[in-house]
Amino acid sequence: LQFSPVIITVGLECAGVKGKHKPLQTIALYGMSNIFLNTIVTGTKEMTHKQRPNGLDYLSFPSGHTAEAFASAELMRLEYKNRSPWYGIAGYTMATTTGYLRMYNNRHWLGDVVTGAVIGIMSTRLSYWMYDKILRKRKNITMNNVGL
Repeated sequence: LQFSPVIITVGLECAGVKGKHKPLQTIALYGMSNIFLNTIVTGTKEMTHKQRPNGLDYLSFPSGHTAEAFASAELMRLEYKNRSPWYGIAGYTMATTTGYLRMYNNRHWLGDVVTGAVIGIMSTRLSYWMYDKILRKRKNITMNNVGL
């Protein structure tokens, strides 16, 4: 469930339903987002050492599954927000369900899930911001090379 929004997004693009970016660009954005979120989630889990509700280990805070789900949902929303708000609603419904199930299955506390959601959303937004900066810089270099 946590990967459903990104799978649907890439699938739609491959099927010809145009999003903001081409499929390979979307995959690159998703990869960047995952680098950010996994770095933050892993580091925070190791620093906070918070016990899970089920007592299994001390890796509760923040929820990595929820971070992943919300990163995917935000990717889907950003790619298709100009086509229909329903894409974003569908993605966020799947992400919210992932977070709920993490609590229902006694793996995370509410704070773990909310923090994971924020990390996921912000990681995807950061990847879009950086990607746009990189593209603009490449475009300026190309234009300067041809004297424009």
